[in-house]
Amino acid sequence: MAMVCPKCNGSFKQRWQCPTCGVRLAYQSGSRPVIGEEAQASPWGQTPWGRILVGVLLSQGLYHGLRQLATAGLLVSGDEAARSVWSTLYGLVILQAIQALCLVVAGMLAGAGLRQGIVFGAIVGVWNGVLSVVIQSAGGVPHTAVTLLGQPILHTVFGAAGGLLGSHIWKPLPVLAGPASPQVAPPIATARVRRPLFEGPVAWGRMLLGAALAVGGAVWAHVILEMVLDASQGTLDITDHLQAQLVTWEVTGLAMLAGSALAGAGTANSLKQGLCVGLAVAAVLLGFRLGVREAPLHDLVLTAACSLALGLAGAWFGGSLFPPLVKGPHRKKLGPEAT
Repeated sequence: MAMVCPKCNGSFKQRWQCPTCGVRLAYQSGSRPVIGEEAQASPWGQTPWGRILVGVLLSQGLYHGLRQLATAGLLVSGDEAARSVWSTLYGLVILQAIQALCLVVAGMLAGAGLRQGIVFGAIVGVWNGVLSVVIQSAGGVPHTAVTLLGQPILHTVFGAAGGLLGSHIWKPLPVLAGPASPQVAPPIATARVRRPLFEGPVAWGRMLLGAALAVGGAVWAHVILEMVLDASQGTLDITDHLQAQLVTWEVTGLAMLAGSALAGAGTANSLKQGLCVGLAVAAVLLGFRLGVREAPLHDLVLTAACSLALGLAGAWFGGSLFPPLVKGPHRKKLGPEAT
């Protein structure tokens, strides 16, 4: 922070009084040369592209490190079936979850202290998805047009969520006006009361609409996938049954996130809205699975846990992206006696 002497017009750092004139220094918002010191350039890590590069490298490094750690743990167990666990459906889902967690962490780093944190996180997610496809293709993993388009979209969503979370945890610094700007009376600081997370009424209409969207996307995920494949006229294709299951789960997850975000948008208690959506979706999906066919216990537990987690995450994202509108103070109408 540069401080300027009003007499000699000199600029100093970390001083309150001018060493030459002995008067109190004033804050100068513009960039000025500092006496006795050379101007230092900002570190490259604080530039926009530096943040994006660090975020992508952090996401890729965390993902590959955690994957190698999990593979080493499976090899130590000595189970022969554990060697091919990453080629199963649950193994692929676990890898997707690890990638999502790493993207959220990288997005938080890229969006920390910035008002455009969600934009920086989304850009990190896009480049991370493209780089992941390139690395997997170089390793001999076959890809189709569905995975080539779907993976960057999923990474963009989780990166944007991480950037938004980082900008909320590490808030940007306020903009300070210089002494030459017009003096404006500062607003009266009011004590901010911290409300409980699950306080307040439930917006039943919005909650039911979000739950219907989430349940519809989860139940008719196969139908949505077939409609997309038919509309592409052969451009998009699915090679095997395992890939179809994975894409179906991704469609289900996106539908749950979209429904809970719709329920939590514009509400002051978005987490409560998301909890209600998660409970409603979990009840419907569990009833559907138990009524149609016998499902194993771990499948039921995973369905309920994912419904609640995605409901809370999507509602928080929707409530943070579209906060409730705060009405201003009501003005008193002037009566006849005031005129």
